[in-house]
Amino acid sequence: MKKLLGMIAITLLPLAPLTAAAHGAAALRFEKSVTIKAPAAKVWALLKDFSNEQAWHSGVESTKVETKKDENGDDATYRTVKLKNGGTMYEKLRSADDAGMRLKYEYVLEKSTLQFSNFYPTISVTANGGDTVVTVKGSYTRADSSNIPKPEQNDDAATKAINEFFDTGFASLKSVAESGK
Repeated sequence: MKKLLGMIAITLLPLAPLTAAAHGAAALRFEKSVTIKAPAAKVWALLKDFSNEQAWHSGVESTKVETKKDENGDDATYRTVKLKNGGTMYEKLRSADDAGMRLKYEYVLEKSTLQFSNFYPTISVTANGGDTVVTVKGSYTRADSSNIPKPEQNDDAATKAINEFFDTGFASLKSVAESGK
């Protein structure tokens, strides 16, 4: 019996890496924060305007908002974000909570060009004394969910796209919110 179990283990052992990789892209998590020397209400007013991201994000050329039926037949708000680098993001607003100063949306891959998918960020604004802390948390996967993704659509490319978008955005949000405008 021991000999039979040993033979089975030896036979199946080379297949172990294949079963581990058979599920495609794993979810990647991220969290970024920025502290801004401005009132939380001012920062929240900038962020919650789903139709005007270009007002505070230096990498955004324009934003177009539309209301249409979603996959459940409910009215939903979508935005097309045209980036200055030529990229496009298409996003669905999930919720905007004025009392909690939280914005939730999702990235719709089918109409977007960045190298990530299944992107569901939550942006929150919190007063901290005279400062404001803006935090974005979420998860995402690479755009190519196959077991052997194209190099331009792998986990590193997805992480780079997320980091570049939010690093640029938070730097310009801080600049705009801290200005006297």
